[in-house]
Amino acid sequence: MHTVRVAIVDNEAIGRLGMREVLSADPGVEVVAVVNHNDALEDGRSWAGVDVAIVDAADDQLNGDQFPGVAVVRAMRLQRPPGTLAIVVITGHFFNDALRRRMREAKADYFYHRSSLAEPARLLAAVLAPPVAQNSIPPEADLETLDRLGINATTNVNAAVAWATRHGQPGGLVPPGAGRRDADRLRHRFNLAARIEPRNHDGSVPNRPQDAPSHPQIQRFLDWATKVRHA
Repeated sequence: MHTVRVAIVDNEAIGRLGMREVLSADPGVEVVAVVNHNDALEDGRSWAGVDVAIVDAADDQLNGDQFPGVAVVRAMRLQRPPGTLAIVVITGHFFNDALRRRMREAKADYFYHRSSLAEPARLLAAVLAPPVAQNSIPPEADLETLDRLGINATTNVNAAVAWATRHGQPGGLVPPGAGRRDADRLRHRFNLAARIEPRNHDGSVPNRPQDAPSHPQIQRFLDWATKVRHA
């Protein structure tokens, strides 16, 4: 019988250790890694011996990008393209449109609300026999917000967050004391990665052409993309 080799990535110790206990009890599963997000992203981490990865999506204690699971999925996909490693995302923020968009861009396979896998049998089924159509990543639901932010089919949310993180903070790009020319250069370079459409302060389409989004629009976009919102 083929043994399914599983990696668990979760910042909550109780969560990752509890999943390890449940999965390890099945003779068809071998848990080969149990790590937090930071350890999953360390240099030299290999996913070569993994069949299924369970990745928790969010950590609302972070100051920057509160969806570290996205970076983990992207790192996995650099080593293991779709079809060679099944990535199962679990999250308490199942209805967050930004998370759905970002996990789809990162090429995760399955997307579960954490509560739906609270029963051992369901967790095992997600690893051993996931129902593909039912648990693929749902589309974004709030299309009005996407439009107000200037997000379209070509927007690359993950590339935008990565660019902002390299050049400043996800909450805003302009460093203190930056001049107008430098600030404008930043927003143009940001949008080469992000590809969002310019919008007015109220989210409406400008009545004249603009070649890049404003800094307030970029900050609204990054806040949407990187912050956990609690109901």
